[in-house]
Amino acid sequence: MNLQKKFLLIFLAVSALPILIVSLYTYNRYRRLAETQTQQVSENILSISSARAESSLETLSHITETIYLPGQDHLSILDDLKSYGNSQTISEEKIFHSNEKIKSALQTYIYSNSSINGIFLFLPDGTVLGGGYGNDAGVRHDYLASGQEWYRKTTEQNGHTWIYGPCGKEMFTDPDTVSLSFCTALYDTYDHVLAAVLVVDCDPAFFDLSEVNPLPSIAELSVLSGDTVLYSTEKVIGDGSTVLTYEQPLSLEPLRLQARISQENLYREFGITLIALTAVMAASLLVVILISWILSRNLTRPIVTLSEMMQQPEEFPDVSAIPYFNKGDEIGTLYTSYQKMLDDRNLYVKNEFENKLILLDSQMKSLESQINAHFLYNTLESINSIATVEKVPAISTMSLALGRMFRYSIKTESELVPLSQEITHVKDYSTIQEIRFNHRYSLQLAIPEELEQMAVLKLILQPLVENALYHGLQYCRSGDRILVTARRQDNTLLLSVEDNGIGLSEEKLAELKTQLNKSPEFTELGQRREEGIGVANIHARIRLYYGEPYGLELDDQPRKGSRFTIRLPLLPGGELPQ
Repeated sequence: MNLQKKFLLIFLAVSALPILIVSLYTYNRYRRLAETQTQQVSENILSISSARAESSLETLSHITETIYLPGQDHLSILDDLKSYGNSQTISEEKIFHSNEKIKSALQTYIYSNSSINGIFLFLPDGTVLGGGYGNDAGVRHDYLASGQEWYRKTTEQNGHTWIYGPCGKEMFTDPDTVSLSFCTALYDTYDHVLAAVLVVDCDPAFFDLSEVNPLPSIAELSVLSGDTVLYSTEKVIGDGSTVLTYEQPLSLEPLRLQARISQENLYREFGITLIALTAVMAASLLVVILISWILSRNLTRPIVTLSEMMQQPEEFPDVSAIPYFNKGDEIGTLYTSYQKMLDDRNLYVKNEFENKLILLDSQMKSLESQINAHFLYNTLESINSIATVEKVPAISTMSLALGRMFRYSIKTESELVPLSQEITHVKDYSTIQEIRFNHRYSLQLAIPEELEQMAVLKLILQPLVENALYHGLQYCRSGDRILVTARRQDNTLLLSVEDNGIGLSEEKLAELKTQLNKSPEFTELGQRREEGIGVANIHARIRLYYGEPYGLELDDQPRKGSRFTIRLPLLPGGELPQ
């Protein structure tokens, strides 16, 4: 990511991010406020409508109570109905007086509520008292209520009101008129005998809630009995709209009041505010992004130019010609420092080039005076030839072995060699020493053929054989055999050098173990100290080259034969460790 993008992200994080957070917070707060207001409006609509519906239901309750209350003659309408059950013949005059008494007692409810079509009392003997007062409601003269289903359902309610409708009814002279009837069985107070069935027939507008609906354009109010709609205001919510539904039970079971509110219409005014808030937020973000881009570009342009100059200095030979060079701020300091660095570099290159030429000239002269390495090879070849001519095979053998050892030691193609070459180097060394000590010891090899091409670090076996010869066999005075073995253990190559000599002293054994337990230092790799390539040096080289757990292990008992084991990773020839 380049510097301009980083500055842009920083500016946006400092400016745009707070705006975004504040805007989202404001948006969420306003939305929660809108939801709270919606909840309050819905509850208010439901409360007002419920009060209006309960007022209408109270009218029905008062009508029932009036029938039970005594009048001016200290007799209630219900008391007057008892005489109908005791008389064999009911005169028209008695029916007339009963109707007048009913009308007089209930006239307040009749004239104050235009939705009441009529109030009727259906007696068990078939007599019908009361009458219609609206929509020309009247009961047919030949109608017998006691055998009708609505009559049976009403008596089964044990004094509770049963709602009949809204529908047309056969009992009335106009059976096609849709009405809503509230039917209640009236019982004698003392013996609980059915005295009459009260029917208050009403227009469906009896629950007229349109006048108390404060939001007629977004709210529908309904009075339900189970799944039956008894009354509903004008439909204002279209199909597929999102609707908020609230319900509240009414005092007359199973009636309940339902308010359905169109969420789209309710949120329309809130939505305008939210759109305005979103537009302001988007505009603010665009302005902040534009300003941040301009600032980041102006701030990073000098640095970008300097970076391009440093990547391709040949295209900007004169830094002082850049407009930013003479600025008095930190940018100008950078350009001045870069110009000074170029001048110093050019001077250094000039001096270094001259010094290199002088050094190369002196090296050439020094090389001319050095002995060519081939001179030593040729000398060993000459010794071998003379020994052959003079028939001295020991000298010939030793010169050939020494030549091969010398070539092997100075070979620098790689630090890793096949195990077979390392074994050959050990054989050459042992050949020289066997001639030197008149074959008083022997070198024995136990190298499996499949391990001969495994890659090992160069010059790690010969020093151990030399150590076994000098310290173990004590120059063939305390032993006569050195055994070199190789074996595989999982993914590890184990090389062992073992002698049958007198072994190491306790002091030497402790000293070697102390050296082997020391952590190797990097400066030991490739160095040649006074003690040469010793045991500790081999251990250090292996550890530095391969890492742990590889290295040299000592298995020794004081005054007995010694055995050194080299632990290496099992690598095919030519493969370098990672």
